[in-house]
Amino acid sequence: MSPTFAQEVRRLRNERGLSLNEMTRLVRYSKGHLSKIETGHAPPNPEMARILDEVLHAEGRLIELADAPVRPIPSDHTALLTYESMFDNHRALGHRLSPEVVLASLRPQVDALSDLARSADDPGLSRGLWLLAARYAEYAGWMEQERGDDASAAELTKRAVQYAAKGGDLELEAYALIRAAEFALYKRDARATVSYARRAAKSRFAGVQAVAAQREAQGFALAGAAVPCQAALDRAAELQQKVKESSYGTTSLVDQVAIARAWSFHDLGRHAEAAEIMDAQIPLIAPGALRARTRFGMRRVLAHAEAGNVDHACELVIELLDHIRQVQSATVHIDLTAFSRLLSRLRPAAGREVEGEIREILFA
Repeated sequence: MSPTFAQEVRRLRNERGLSLNEMTRLVRYSKGHLSKIETGHAPPNPEMARILDEVLHAEGRLIELADAPVRPIPSDHTALLTYESMFDNHRALGHRLSPEVVLASLRPQVDALSDLARSADDPGLSRGLWLLAARYAEYAGWMEQERGDDASAAELTKRAVQYAAKGGDLELEAYALIRAAEFALYKRDARATVSYARRAAKSRFAGVQAVAAQREAQGFALAGAAVPCQAALDRAAELQQKVKESSYGTTSLVDQVAIARAWSFHDLGRHAEAAEIMDAQIPLIAPGALRARTRFGMRRVLAHAEAGNVDHACELVIELLDHIRQVQSATVHIDLTAFSRLLSRLRPAAGREVEGEIREILFA
């Protein structure tokens, strides 16, 4: 019979000659909590398993045991339906509040759902719970990226892929490559952006293929490669027409390809064209999708400023400042920093009104 998680933790600790007191210096758990872990009174969650597996050099064994079934839960769908409703509420909060606030309630639900899925005695219920845990983890990863913690974002995205696979959904495994492309895009790493996007494009899912083409175009734009950028944008538009729905990615944009086109044109130096597209697209984003309106609104500001409409860009950014304070987006701050540098270089008269407020936001 295989050992339990608790038994294996105790065996490995003793094998490595570590006392409970010595363990407290290696992990963030207290001696009392470690004792509960080893007696089975503290059931394992993914984070606990990952930490102890690393410290005790278990080479994945503890993570595997943490996934073993524990106490079964009733085979009804009340918990699943409740968590589905809660997920919609979390997304609604994510549109308007800081990532820190959203993650405080979102991350514990990722662990709770994975525990429920792991212990469910009904296979259908278990699959549903794993799929929902994957959606929670993927969205938590996005919130971590918005918070500016790319490492946590990558870790949660990896968990989302694992959970989705347990639920029988392989689309998220491909979509994780899109997320990797986005990380690279914000780091302005053109080569990595294109590489991840091309790997994602090999997916059989039309929704993933469409977004992959958009990220590929943006990567080429970063590199100043106009011809392959345009080809990728054309391919994205064609693929997008075939997409009925996708479980992952943004739900805020009416025309994702148009936004990617404007983003790419801006990086290619076609600022006036980018500004014109953004002027048409921003009003189409739902008023409640504050994060998306702010994120792409800042790209609109940059496009107008680089196109020579600096005073108008200042007017637009003034309208966004309260929203920027509210959503506290690391990705928005990247563009706000770029705009601040632009103001310092151009010194427009209208810029004096906003420079102080921008500095206050960036260095708060």
